[in-house]
Amino acid sequence: MKIVQSFWSGNTIDINKPYGWFSAKYHWIGWILGAHQLSRHHPQVELYTDAYGYEILINVLNLPYSKIHVVLDELNGYDENLWALPKIKTYQLQEAPFIHVDGDVFVWDSLTKGKQDSALIAQNMEITTAYYSKMWDEIKPHLLFVPNEFKDYLSKVSNYACNMGVVGGSDISFFKDFSHKSFDFVDKNKDAWKDISCTNFNIFFEQVLFYQLAKISSKNIDYIFNEISEDNNYVGFGDFDKVPDKTYLHLLGDYKRNIGVCRNMEIYIMKYYPDAYSKLISYLENHPNYSEENLKPTEKSKQVDYRLKDSLMSRDLMAEGVPLLLDRLRSSELPFYIRKYDNFILQDSNEKTVKIYEANGIFTIYEIDEVDELMLKEIQIPIRYDDFVTRMKCYLDNDEDYSEFLLLINNRLRMYISLKIISIYV
Repeated sequence: MKIVQSFWSGNTIDINKPYGWFSAKYHWIGWILGAHQLSRHHPQVELYTDAYGYEILINVLNLPYSKIHVVLDELNGYDENLWALPKIKTYQLQEAPFIHVDGDVFVWDSLTKGKQDSALIAQNMEITTAYYSKMWDEIKPHLLFVPNEFKDYLSKVSNYACNMGVVGGSDISFFKDFSHKSFDFVDKNKDAWKDISCTNFNIFFEQVLFYQLAKISSKNIDYIFNEISEDNNYVGFGDFDKVPDKTYLHLLGDYKRNIGVCRNMEIYIMKYYPDAYSKLISYLENHPNYSEENLKPTEKSKQVDYRLKDSLMSRDLMAEGVPLLLDRLRSSELPFYIRKYDNFILQDSNEKTVKIYEANGIFTIYEIDEVDELMLKEIQIPIRYDDFVTRMKCYLDNDEDYSEFLLLINNRLRMYISLKIISIYV
């Protein structure tokens, strides 16, 4: 079963276009990580793209796809906010079992294990809450055509959809039918595009339609995750601090726009895919139209001595994998120490925050509460973990559950490591 990905640039070629990410740079970083991780765990990974995607992903970044199909320029003319269309076009072009993986999905294991004989595969089932309902209520009055497959959805008999960060299977005839009906849904509403949010429309002609068609056709869907999620409540899908113990991330929704998550992704490829990272940064630095403030001229690919403990870039690289090390050291009961970095400042205001400086001149803001204040106070100088816990016990009320309190402070320590406020050492 082969893996496929799709990238369509839309009708606007702009190096600064973020494609839903915090910034354009992180969008391309996501493609570096996704392609390399998929290629590490699958023998056949193919890209379906347009001419611009071929230029950046292949000519510039030289991503390790086994085959490239430059076929998505034919979508030019569609509203560029219809981001699900290149995916659906890719489904339509398949003639053998496949799994399509979105550009914001990252894996540390094979997706095909136990799925070789699956007719239909998706990431998970979603229950559509008021979040989707509000979108649909705003779109529906403007539509000129709604497919028959939406009968149960309209009557609220079925309030489900599929998250299609990963989707595929061996039932090629189903995907041909689904793709035809999906394009039909979009094309017959062309005159309504100007009156609706095309970004929100994607959810309905892809995720909801896929689920409803499978239900009507009595098709079983095998899910990567069996838990049913609410449509706007995905927790833990951006936890780079748990990789590689956690083998699947999907930066859906706000995860792509969270600078902390994006920086953790950047640190990961700086460490594990430095050649591809250097190619990207060099390309952006030398692009005449690139104007992103997140890439400061003073930081342009200069050599950094990773041995300097207080180097910002050294701090970032050393932070990768440390949350898991914390968990393992605690389990082993080996003595270890907590060390505070100096590259952040505590800001006093009505809402106290920590301002954490990054290697390229930007910063992350983290809002703190009373627990954070107490913890940061106790780690002003290097301190042994056991001594830190003992000191934190002094703040515990007699009626408080110690196990819950310990869980709280350990979770905060993991967060501080990810934010690069602290590190640990033996």
